[in-house]
Amino acid sequence: MARLNVYLPDDLAADARAEGLNISALTQQAIINSLARHAMSRWLEQLPDPSKRVAQADLLAALDAVRGER
Repeated sequence: MARLNVYLPDDLAADARAEGLNISALTQQAIINSLARHAMSRWLEQLPDPSKRVAQADLLAALDAVRGER
């Protein structure tokens, strides 16, 4: 397992110690969350641009067609 240094302001570190927080676990989870957000952003950027608007008449026709399939 890699060992890294994390720098915190003195007051934040003191508060974290006073609360008994596990800084290693918190840091790991923060990195996991950040990586997941970045992956989601990359995935969203690959989706086609939804700039094409649908005419109301086409939407209503599609809804009527779906309703007729029941």
